[in-house]
Amino acid sequence: MDYMQEDPELPAEDRIAPKQILFFLGATVFLFMLLGTGILALVCNLQGVDMQEILAAFNAESPLELRNFVRGALLINHLTSFLLPALLTGWVFYRKKWPENLQVHRAPDFQTLALALLFIAAAFPLAQKAFELNRWTVEQIPALQSWMATETASEGMIEGLLVMESPWELLFSLLVMALVPAIGEEMIFRGLLQKNLLRWLGKPVPAILITALIFSLAHFQVQRFLAIFMLGAALGCLFFWTKNLWIPIAAHFMNNGVQVVVAWANQDKLSELNKAEEADIPVVVTLLSLAVVLAIGYYFWKKSKGAPHKDGEEGHHDMG
Repeated sequence: MDYMQEDPELPAEDRIAPKQILFFLGATVFLFMLLGTGILALVCNLQGVDMQEILAAFNAESPLELRNFVRGALLINHLTSFLLPALLTGWVFYRKKWPENLQVHRAPDFQTLALALLFIAAAFPLAQKAFELNRWTVEQIPALQSWMATETASEGMIEGLLVMESPWELLFSLLVMALVPAIGEEMIFRGLLQKNLLRWLGKPVPAILITALIFSLAHFQVQRFLAIFMLGAALGCLFFWTKNLWIPIAAHFMNNGVQVVVAWANQDKLSELNKAEEADIPVVVTLLSLAVVLAIGYYFWKKSKGAPHKDGEEGHHDMG
């Protein structure tokens, strides 16, 4: 497999302190988020509309023009919050070597990619159990109830975004809700944040878990916090094991894209999809899911354990 091969062309990172990269990354994300907010405000001003009013009224009954307007706003938000800050940070610190340092310079082999996608797909039932536990926990903590009104409003927006009346609308939705988030978020969270936390802390488990925690918090979804945290940890493990960012990007895209395609295929049953999310999964399915995840994870761990380190970090970092 390609991640087992030494790459002598990777630039050394020892001259750049990970704290410096992380500070610059955080500042860049903040500034670009302000830029994105400014762009959206300008667009709304030119269109003579109020974004807050649009989002408050947006739902599954909204017309095509309004659906695409909100998708466009979401696209701008993803680009300015994740993709552009990641690219700028990579260029500032690594110049022309940024693809190597973010580890997007080599396509993954088919076997690695297929196993990674199966790893994420097999974890779906586990994520569902995490969602159920998360929802029960929220119900027991009154302090978290105030968040639920905001989350209910965002669910209405998601339902509106999942209304797709043509193949072109499906493609636009996949671009906005799956492809761009997968690339931008993985560059930020795994390619830069996790990698530099690993260089700073010297231990993969804390680096992966801290990144997954920030990843989950950034989604602002109280009821899905544990499920998103689990997804972030799984993506972090895949990146650590394979040393190829295209692996978690592809897995992230599949995770989001499957949900969009399922919604597309069930346009007349969109209201029932939320109820399906609450359906109880049989114990045998959960156990089978866990077995597959552990088996694939063990396979990747064994393969990576003897692999030479390629990302500019000194020494070998063992998950054990």
